[in-house]
Amino acid sequence: MATGRANSVEVISERGRIIGLWKSGMPMREIALTTGVSQRSVQRWIKRFEEEGLLHTKPRSGRPRVTTPVDDARILDAIEHQPLTSTVHHTLSFPVILAPPDDGSTRQIFNVISRPLKKI
Repeated sequence: MATGRANSVEVISERGRIIGLWKSGMPMREIALTTGVSQRSVQRWIKRFEEEGLLHTKPRSGRPRVTTPVDDARILDAIEHQPLTSTVHHTLSFPVILAPPDDGSTRQIFNVISRPLKKI
């Protein structure tokens, strides 16, 4: 099962609400207006539910995460305690991404550092 916001409890609940309204006989257009979701999305989720019985999104292609959320927290904690230490040094101190600094692992540390900044 895919993870992330698309499969959060709130989003799954909203999809369940869409299916519940549809099963009670409400037209798709009215479901879209009631829920604030596009009519196309309502149609898509009803179709997926009819065909597969799913309310979760399907796994997507792409590179899997290198670090876990726990690793990310450890990296951020280390950087907060040693802010003047180079990214290369931090890269070498984490075995989960231990590799020569030129293979992209330094970039991984940078990505972990940047994630919280993007959410602000």
